[in-house]
Amino acid sequence: MATIPDLKNLELSVTDFGPIAKAKIDLRPLTVFVGPSNTGKSYMAILIYAMHKFFSQLFRRPMRRFLVEEHLFDLSEDEITNILSWMQETQSNLEIRREKFFSIELPESIATIVHSFFLSNIRHSEDDLRNEIVRCFGVDKAEDLVRHSIDKKIRNVQTRLFLCSSLVGTRSKNLFLYNVALNKQKTNKDSSVTNTLPMQVSVDPNILSYFQRLNESNEEGKQFAEWAVIELLTEFSKAVLSNIVDPLSRPAYYLPADRAGVMHAHQVAVRGLIASASRTALRRDSSMPVLSGVLGDFLEQLVALADAPRWMRTDNPKLAQHLEQALLRGTIAVEQSQIDYPSFVYRPTNWRRDLPLMNASSMVSELAPVVLYLRHVVRPGDLLIIEEPESHLHPAMQVEFIRQLAAAVKSGIRILITTHSEWVLEELANLVRLSELPAERRVGIDDPNVALSPDEVGAWFFERGQKNSGSVVREIPLDIESGTFPAGFGLITEGLYNRWAEISTRIEEE
Repeated sequence: MATIPDLKNLELSVTDFGPIAKAKIDLRPLTVFVGPSNTGKSYMAILIYAMHKFFSQLFRRPMRRFLVEEHLFDLSEDEITNILSWMQETQSNLEIRREKFFSIELPESIATIVHSFFLSNIRHSEDDLRNEIVRCFGVDKAEDLVRHSIDKKIRNVQTRLFLCSSLVGTRSKNLFLYNVALNKQKTNKDSSVTNTLPMQVSVDPNILSYFQRLNESNEEGKQFAEWAVIELLTEFSKAVLSNIVDPLSRPAYYLPADRAGVMHAHQVAVRGLIASASRTALRRDSSMPVLSGVLGDFLEQLVALADAPRWMRTDNPKLAQHLEQALLRGTIAVEQSQIDYPSFVYRPTNWRRDLPLMNASSMVSELAPVVLYLRHVVRPGDLLIIEEPESHLHPAMQVEFIRQLAAAVKSGIRILITTHSEWVLEELANLVRLSELPAERRVGIDDPNVALSPDEVGAWFFERGQKNSGSVVREIPLDIESGTFPAGFGLITEGLYNRWAEISTRIEEE
């Protein structure tokens, strides 16, 4: 049982989705979408969010019910004994080597159950991904998101989503393939998974304690053995399946571009929706206002913060505290009303009273949700999507905010941002470049410990195709000479300078 290279980042390919004609990205700890407006950055971000919502719920079907319904638990006593012995040996080797990740060839009996469990969950959720995408985008039907091109004279226009995971440094076939086609008729899925899988194993010692009863011939001993097999298969199956679709199996949270306005008006918005819903039955000619799933989830999470008292913290509350100290010069808090509905307040440093968030600066309002999510919601392994983090921030504050997000990445939180800021890209380049400098040579550099390796950062450019053919997405490599991820901002600066020079020349000629 040898240690294997790390998992490659999960790769996502998309064709003909919204404004996107073709895209191929991999999901890294810090993923950046940049490019002109209306090229599909938010489309891709919302799609990734929808896939997180889908995959995080996919493998929650109880294993015992699955084994009974699918008639897979027709194992002989010898097979049960062999499975338990293999699991016990696996756990013992893991404890001796003290390694969390390893590659192992699953026995055929276990591989059959794991694969069947995977495919069964896919079969029982045929429409779930389609419905989740529709919900997150707030559209009526999935085909509304399919990009119809006049160049493609075909009747069955469709959007294709293709997921793939594999291992670094190996030439073996892919560990996981998931192919989805969204068209007018239905959602078609095709998936496969190999036997050799990366696993993170953590077996309950109480389960292992029943191994000593394997040789018992009485009925009680057999029941314990059967119970241990089911419990261990459950843990192993979930470990295998969650690892091969990571990071999509973890929760995701979406902070939309208009989050500051929602923070100010969430009470009015919720009241308006309730009032409209109550009148819909009386006024049949009126349509119920529709919220996109990402905005609805954001509102719901804001309301849920009423149940998160100040003492409740995530695994790393210092991230929120550092953000408050570095940028806000004050603290963000949630106050409960008499009806357990939240109100958000800001207390500047050295003030004795709170200030309603709606009376704080636009920068404070913009960053308040990030502070609250880091403090109460997001945990290591989760994905936090932030649209346009530079909104309402001075360039110096943009740079500082990116460093704070990099610190969150180092703590295990995954970040995805969409941006139009040159300063954001330049500071990300600095953080990647800093990772190449030995720690002893970083003395005197601001925030020397906040550095990201090239494998932790991925920047993707959304570029308009020719003749309105849809945008194409490509990775932007770090340019050492320019010190940034080049996204065309330099051309804009050059164009502005040339315009200034032309105007100045003509003035001098006069």
